[in-house]
Amino acid sequence: MTAVTETRVWTLAIPAPAKMLSANAKPHHRVAGVTRKAWREAAFTYAQQAKLPTGLERVRIDVALHHTVNRDRDDANWHPYVLKPIVDGLGPQKISRQRNDKVRVDVGYGLIPDDTPAHLDGPFPSLGEKVSRTEYPLGLAVVTVTDLSGEPTGGFQVERRVMSAATAWTFRCPARHQVVVTVRSADDPGAYRELFASEHAGCEVAA
Repeated sequence: MTAVTETRVWTLAIPAPAKMLSANAKPHHRVAGVTRKAWREAAFTYAQQAKLPTGLERVRIDVALHHTVNRDRDDANWHPYVLKPIVDGLGPQKISRQRNDKVRVDVGYGLIPDDTPAHLDGPFPSLGEKVSRTEYPLGLAVVTVTDLSGEPTGGFQVERRVMSAATAWTFRCPARHQVVVTVRSADDPGAYRELFASEHAGCEVAA
């Protein structure tokens, strides 16, 4: 008898609450802060409206960015001011104490407990078709969330280190053998992960 499993997927269509700033824009820190806050709060609000679940073990997040003008763009450049704030808005609430001793609360929906590789695969950006400036003055972000909770890891571990235009992925087997692969931030490392897992399928936990 074959067991049938269902993969849960949710989609959020978020009208851009602020300009889609790329890493190349190098905005003033106040502008950057306002932009990140707007995207974080928008993701939080739309997650609430969609009644997404909370406390999932692991998810994959894909973000399709739809601009109002067709132009050659590097989709890896949207991580700091668009993708990361979207993930933050879907992740846990953040509470921090400021220099003036005031407490700052950044909204977080609580979809996953943290944005580490143990709980998050992605975010993976892509460029979608042009949208109407009349309907979406600043563009549109379509966020796809795929529930990966409960998928067996077989003792394999994944670590992610995000750099300006690239991401370094570390794959580690139960015997602690590891390999580091550096790819463009927009690229999916799934093929490398699967190759590493197949080559080390027989590895056992180190004593």
